[in-house]
Amino acid sequence: MKKLLQLSVCLFAFGFNSWSQPGTVCWREISAGQNFSLAIKSDGTLWGWGQNSNQLGLGFTGNQSAPIQIGTANNWLTVSAGANHSLAVKMNGTLWSWGNGQFGHLGNGLFNSATWNVTQVGTATDWSSVSAGTVFSLALKTNGTLWSWGRNDTGQLGNNTTVDLNIPTQVGTATDWMLIDAGEQHSLAIKTNNSMWAWGANGFGQLGNGNNTTSLVPIQVTAALTWIAISAGGGHSMAINNLNSLWTWGKNLNGQLGDGTILDSNLPLYIQINAAGAVSTVLKISAGQSHSMIILNDNTLWTSGLNLAGQLGLANNTNTNTFNIVGLQNTWDKISAGHQHSLALEFTSNLWSTGRNMEGQLGIGNTIASNILMLVACPNSSSASIHENKLYRWNLEAFPNPCNGIVNLKFNTEISEKIKLSLYDLQGNQLQSVIEDMVTGENYKTINLSNEASGIYFLVAEGNGYKETIRLAKN
Repeated sequence: MKKLLQLSVCLFAFGFNSWSQPGTVCWREISAGQNFSLAIKSDGTLWGWGQNSNQLGLGFTGNQSAPIQIGTANNWLTVSAGANHSLAVKMNGTLWSWGNGQFGHLGNGLFNSATWNVTQVGTATDWSSVSAGTVFSLALKTNGTLWSWGRNDTGQLGNNTTVDLNIPTQVGTATDWMLIDAGEQHSLAIKTNNSMWAWGANGFGQLGNGNNTTSLVPIQVTAALTWIAISAGGGHSMAINNLNSLWTWGKNLNGQLGDGTILDSNLPLYIQINAAGAVSTVLKISAGQSHSMIILNDNTLWTSGLNLAGQLGLANNTNTNTFNIVGLQNTWDKISAGHQHSLALEFTSNLWSTGRNMEGQLGIGNTIASNILMLVACPNSSSASIHENKLYRWNLEAFPNPCNGIVNLKFNTEISEKIKLSLYDLQGNQLQSVIEDMVTGENYKTINLSNEASGIYFLVAEGNGYKETIRLAKN
């Protein structure tokens, strides 16, 4: 699938000031680690801030209190921050790691190693997503296979052993894995049929199977429900079902389950959120070490759990066992809960942070903790196109995704133009192709997957020398 993951972009020599103004189209992907943060800008460049014994991949140590660019590459697809290591995939399908690799979780064939620079893992070009746990790693390939490496003392690698691994190793033989998330010592995953699976540590019931017994292999969670999103935290888990209802389970000492108690649960609990006098549905979730974040269908941000460092963003440092709204904004798009800090991204691509900041993980230029959201300034890249968002110039969105048939597509175009839409399967076979006329501004189109089999597809948008790829899942 290498050819489907590559995007074409015209690069120009261009002078930039050191910082651009907040509000500029800036951030695209975010990931909060233990005491550091990683992000990808809309121009495809990679950035980090916070603790830096080696996990920022800068080639040198020393904490950073403001975003600093990691290398000069501008073709990063996705990134994930763990406790002390980092994983990323480029748009060409290559896998990269850096940081501490004591338990082999860098995947470089070594134990007790450390890498100060961003380093490629193997030579494969068919990686699609990654998730960095505390000291282990998970990844998916474009063919739907699941891979794991690193520490395995509680079976978090899912391979029916407790032996640590220092290279990516396939988990079972299934080729229908769709979503993954690595927690502290447990893992969650969803298959293309929307079944949810869990494995690893289970002392707090974080596997959600009704007991507290560790599992060395993936076990299905609540087969009666279908699932579309997952998030694995320190000792708790979160998920969204096909009705966009929120479910939580596992450790609840600090109220991170949001059910109004501090009692652990080894079964998924339905968490009803009432906003504006009505029961709300949930769009996004993120489980931190001991706190939780959600975005509701009205695009408001809510948090629950441990708050000693102000990571809930509620203007206080008091724990809460129910979800509370953060501020009055209704423009939230993406969230990432770290160890004791939180990141939240608006549709405008403004990035905000709150919580512990001793290592500079809030990215606000100082090391002062905050219990309210603080704006992370948008830095200019050392290697980028003239328009910072040119690599993703249409900001293509697809919903619902996963889908049952019709997928809605949203484009933001700078000019009136024709865009060719092509649908490919995992083998690179073109299944559909159409040319759509776009006007300046927002455009809404659809693509019909009703006659396609359940599985993973890639939609490629092309026009005026640009190309953008988005991954679709059919139930």
